[in-house]
Amino acid sequence: MPKAWPQQSPTSPSSIATGPERTVTFLSDAMGIKLNRGTDGLVRVVDVVNLQPGSVILRKGKVYAGDLVREAGGVDLRRPITATMWGDTVALIKMVPRPLQLIVAKEITSEFAESPTTAAGRRRARNRAEI
Repeated sequence: MPKAWPQQSPTSPSSIATGPERTVTFLSDAMGIKLNRGTDGLVRVVDVVNLQPGSVILRKGKVYAGDLVREAGGVDLRRPITATMWGDTVALIKMVPRPLQLIVAKEITSEFAESPTTAAGRRRARNRAEI
């Protein structure tokens, strides 16, 4: 797997402002998150399972629904990715040995932030991955 994708951009977002980047380390195969590649080509966390005592999901760090995924397993996702790259990214995240580090950041701009229950959110559902 490449450490950086070629510069391909399905649609370039005008400007995405983010908060500070945070590292989340996943120690178990089950990550308890759902990711979505938006129509803008950026990967976002759309759902996070709350950890319960005795859960099989082990992670260190905070991840929230709405966070932008900036890096996954050393692969830079700060630029928009194509649908093909998305498929490769999902495969990488599922196959990479644990611990796996994701770098995430809160999205400050809300131009593309949208509830998954809206019509546009339903159209994007095919670009989701439960990991």
